[in-house]
Amino acid sequence: MNLSDLQEDAIRKGFTHHFSHAGTHVTCDGKDTVYQPCDLTLVHSNSVDNGTDPGDDATLYLIEAPDGIKGTMIVPSSFYTDPEKADLIDHLQRPRR
Repeated sequence: MNLSDLQEDAIRKGFTHHFSHAGTHVTCDGKDTVYQPCDLTLVHSNSVDNGTDPGDDATLYLIEAPDGIKGTMIVPSSFYTDPEKADLIDHLQRPRR
C-alpha cells in the first residue's frame, strides 16, 4: 500500500480530519479546538517504505480526540522529520496510566 491508499482506508474507517502539530498543542482542520497531546489517543499507525527514495517514506497515524473527532497525522520517516512533531508522536505512543 502507498500513502494515498492508507489515507483512503483511514477515511473509510471514519478518520476524516487532519491533525497538525502547533507548538505545544495539536489542532484539527475545520475545528477551533486546541488539543493537548495528553488528551489524544493513538489508535493505529501504518508506515510506508517505498524502498527507493528515503524521503518518500512516512508513517500515517490514526488519532482520536476526547470529543470523538478522528483524524490522521503524517510524519516523514527520515531526517526531514520536525523534531517537535516526533516528540508529539513519542508522547502519543507512551502507555497511558
